[in-house]
Amino acid sequence: MIEVQNLTKRYGATTAVDDLSFTVEPGIVTGFLGPNGAGKSTTMRMILGLDEPTSGTARVNGRTLIDTPSITTQLPATGSDTNMQLALIAGLMLLLGVAATAAARRRPTS
Repeated sequence: MIEVQNLTKRYGATTAVDDLSFTVEPGIVTGFLGPNGAGKSTTMRMILGLDEPTSGTARVNGRTLIDTPSITTQLPATGSDTNMQLALIAGLMLLLGVAATAAARRRPTS
């Protein structure tokens, strides 16, 4: 599961993401749409732990990935090829979704 609560990211006086909250349930196909500059990539980067939020939290399966160096040290630094970053982010989001779905299916139902 991906949980975003009151996520905000500011770069100086510019607010890229403003108080965003949502939950993505395991096994559910979810779209993330918006115009250029809406904060989609910034949000994904915060979920993956590549950028630290100004405020709020982003958790994947209950964990914040900003504290997971094995993920954050594998990706290009900000300012490198943006298309490569977005492809890696999309791939990681897909893997996280598959892992969350697999974990949900392993849970015993009572």
